[in-house]
Amino acid sequence: MVAIVFCMGPMELRPGPHLIWRLVELHPRHNHALRVITETFLSSIPSQFMNSSQPIVCVFFKLPPSHHPILRIYEIAWNIFLPQLNRIHEAFEVALASHPSTEAKKIWSEARENASKNMSKLQEISFACHETAFSFLRFLDALHNGRDNSDSYHSFRDSASKVVWRSGIAQEGMLEFREDMRIVIGRITTILSNDDRDISSFMTESGQSLLELATGVEECNAVLEEYREEFKEVQQQSSNVNNSSPSEEEFRMVQQKWQVFKEISGPNAYRWQTLKREMRAPRAPKGRDKLTRRSNSSTSPTKPAGSVKSRRIPFWKKFFYRSISCGPLEKYC
Repeated sequence: MVAIVFCMGPMELRPGPHLIWRLVELHPRHNHALRVITETFLSSIPSQFMNSSQPIVCVFFKLPPSHHPILRIYEIAWNIFLPQLNRIHEAFEVALASHPSTEAKKIWSEARENASKNMSKLQEISFACHETAFSFLRFLDALHNGRDNSDSYHSFRDSASKVVWRSGIAQEGMLEFREDMRIVIGRITTILSNDDRDISSFMTESGQSLLELATGVEECNAVLEEYREEFKEVQQQSSNVNNSSPSEEEFRMVQQKWQVFKEISGPNAYRWQTLKREMRAPRAPKGRDKLTRRSNSSTSPTKPAGSVKSRRIPFWKKFFYRSISCGPLEKYC
């Protein structure tokens, strides 16, 4: 793979509004596509910038994976898993009011606790991503300054391997979560329906929620598989620069992208602890829910914890958060 980064403005890759870039990954055989993309992009650049515009070819370093998969996993957990657990809980509470059962309550409590533990497996992927970015930046710094990079390189490789491994563990955890919920609902249904008692409402609500949970698990595991493949590609990073010494511009560009990846995968970037706590405990009564929503109306739980500060994020960070395909390159990427 060869990464082409088109720059418009001063050649020095310094964070700031003067820098506009596009990234395209192509197989070497796609020479014609590369020529078309280059010509299309350059034709869109105002003439006053043409003298200072030239592409940066990233031939040595691996760029960080997209942050979109981990964000999508977080959204699935908040927008599908938690709401469906709460939906089942509400139906269970209604059924329990007319059919009390200590055994059923214990089973449901244990099910929510196990669901919370499975969310921890998703959270650990984010931690491993942050560790990988930290190690890669150490490796990059050692290489750039001519120091021995063997320790930082092996640390980076180990961290990337950990992401691949933890993603596989999380996939197994999601399947376990889906199966546990199916078994638990079956057991509770059997207990509550003793003596031919009517629990049709609970069966309807829980059945629909199980379908939603199964769909969420399938999507989550597909996203995790995508992430595994991206990190397997990152693991191919070489530590030997003899055959393809990176330029100063490549060093700076790659450093900036990995720094942003490190920030968006940090331990405080997402509200995993809050999610796990709500997974374990039943949702608050509706009256208290309204008060909570009113007091937290400026913060959405499905967004990273720092998203409410987005207005204070510097321009260059916002720029690097964006998807790489836009403008005249969209139809070619």
